[in-house]
Amino acid sequence: MEVVRIIGVFLAFAFLHSLCVRERVKLAVADLLGEEFVRGCYRFLYTVFSVVIVTLTFRYIHSLEDLVLYKGPPLFRWSMHIIQLGGLIFGVMTFRVIDGMEFTGLRQVTAFLRKWPVLGDIEGIRGTLLIQDGTYGIVRHPLYLAGIIIFTFEPNITRNGLTVTVLADLYFLFGILTEERRFIKRYGEEYLQYMKRVPRFIPWPRKK
Repeated sequence: MEVVRIIGVFLAFAFLHSLCVRERVKLAVADLLGEEFVRGCYRFLYTVFSVVIVTLTFRYIHSLEDLVLYKGPPLFRWSMHIIQLGGLIFGVMTFRVIDGMEFTGLRQVTAFLRKWPVLGDIEGIRGTLLIQDGTYGIVRHPLYLAGIIIFTFEPNITRNGLTVTVLADLYFLFGILTEERRFIKRYGEEYLQYMKRVPRFIPWPRKK
């Protein structure tokens, strides 16, 4: 029963989270509240909304009765945690080549509240060039890879935890495929060539 509940609440989370990313939703909000407001505030509100629904989702899942499936010896657990830490560091390194303030919307909302002009696309993202260096030169989706590593290498395996890991990894894969379609539409041939050079999320040796 708990597994069914987890699947249900996770699907509700995934639906809401994915809905807010859709261009049609952003444009609909722009029609309702104005393009200037959306450019200045949407990204930040989306970040806050994402944090809130993730927190509520995991608090609910944590409240459910669980069952331990496997708890390995200390060496196994520490090894898995080291791999998780590596995934976290890899994800953090991504912010050496992308603007974290802009990524979370803090830069846009600060400019909006100070009545400064907010440039860029519908979310106030100013970067127009395809990022191909840093962690993006290793894999095409470093943040998704970091998430997959952190979830997949959790050493304390429980029924609920395993269910969440499978659902989270599937959602990351869905996000990767969705993002690639969006980037092909946006960058065209440049992104297609990038796809040939850089692996999706398993860092094989770079193609020449």
